[in-house]
Amino acid sequence: MYAETIDTEAGFSSPDELPPGSVLFHDQYRIDSTITCGGFGITYFATDQTGKDVVIKECFSGAHSRRLRKSVRPRSEGCQREMAKILKCFLKEARSLSTLHHPNVVRVHEVFQENDTAYMVLDRIQGDDLLNIIDDNRILRTPAWIMTLAIKMIAALAYVHDNDILHRDVSPDNIFINTEGEPVLIDFGAASWISDTGNEAKSALTIVKDGYSPHELYFAGGNVGRWSDIYSLGASLYHAITGEAPADSQTRIAARAAHGPDPVIPLAGNFVGYPAGFLESIDKAMHLFPGERYQTAEDWLEDIRQLTGQEESNVKLIDRALGIKRPARPTRPAQPKAAPDPGKASVSTPTLEGKAMSLDISALNEITGFIGGCLVDSESGMMMSAVGGGKFDLDAASAANTEVVRAKNRAIQMLGLNDKIEDILITLGKQYHLIRPMEKTPTVFLYVALDKTQANLGLARVQVKKVEQSIAI
Repeated sequence: MYAETIDTEAGFSSPDELPPGSVLFHDQYRIDSTITCGGFGITYFATDQTGKDVVIKECFSGAHSRRLRKSVRPRSEGCQREMAKILKCFLKEARSLSTLHHPNVVRVHEVFQENDTAYMVLDRIQGDDLLNIIDDNRILRTPAWIMTLAIKMIAALAYVHDNDILHRDVSPDNIFINTEGEPVLIDFGAASWISDTGNEAKSALTIVKDGYSPHELYFAGGNVGRWSDIYSLGASLYHAITGEAPADSQTRIAARAAHGPDPVIPLAGNFVGYPAGFLESIDKAMHLFPGERYQTAEDWLEDIRQLTGQEESNVKLIDRALGIKRPARPTRPAQPKAAPDPGKASVSTPTLEGKAMSLDISALNEITGFIGGCLVDSESGMMMSAVGGGKFDLDAASAANTEVVRAKNRAIQMLGLNDKIEDILITLGKQYHLIRPMEKTPTVFLYVALDKTQANLGLARVQVKKVEQSIAI
């Protein structure tokens, strides 16, 4: 347990980092050591209650904050407003990141507020970052290895961008290669969300890295968008291929203004072993001007698919393996609202449009081995209706299953137009968990928990389907 030292001397404060042994979030996490202390956050190695290693990122702006024992306080009265802005931004982005589920994107497991600031809990990945791997030459970076790295990272960017998030700090030290050889995009500390116009990033945080940040990130009001992350990934791949970081974009701009040669030598024509067009695609991603780059990661990925001669059937499989969404389903016409049946018990809740409707899932009680169930809106996380009791803890189910449902919603969106999924079965300990998307409203899911020792899955699925068909949304 962290013991606070009482000090009556005015102005007492502790170092910026929490000391090893500090505990957070009702003793669920214990700080082991500090990894980094950057401009807008402090990152720690930590251990959870089960002994699992995790990484915890704390919202802490060194320019505006100071540590008073465990609490984070403004350095001055004038810093208070900026601190509040940064905290709001951190929380919004952390909660957005917690909905992401992709094999090549670090997972955010929990977001909470404590010590007058906020924290996010992430996977602790075993391995090393790409920058160290390049510097130490510990992996033979063959054209095949580089191409695999490129495809997976471009696909990861496409997934992140599809969720309206910009990373804004893609660089070799933020691409981790785990012990299985899989690249993972980490450190979303500078992330921002994409506005409705699709081309504007809004964030309280600004981070630039020479060699990897595009020109538009160096000044306020720059034309920041998906193409900015594309430049940074292109520069990271350039470093992996050449072994040297490219010249920074400011130097490149200055050289162009002076009518001199670009200090970044094109990859195309200077390295052998790559299929025609691959190196050209990285050169295009690194173009100085945003309009000349790929506008989306999907465009870049499509170019690579075409030059490698992949068949369309294989493309679909690669899409799913890498987490790329298939085209959106056609918009269905609005369904008329069913009149409530006065003979049935109902729960009145707001719909996605904010109008009242009647929901009844009480027939789930007829399932043998039934523990509890609920109807969840995966977009808002709202529990729209619930039944069950005894061993079924509604609060725990809501907290645990909202994230599962959101992840499964992402999986549903990846399916092709002609694909169909009945339900998703998850086995956890002594329980079965069935997640069934509504056929007419696939962003809403029916969640059911069953006792594994008593339930007959076949009969349970039949009854869950009947309940799903009886709900009008």
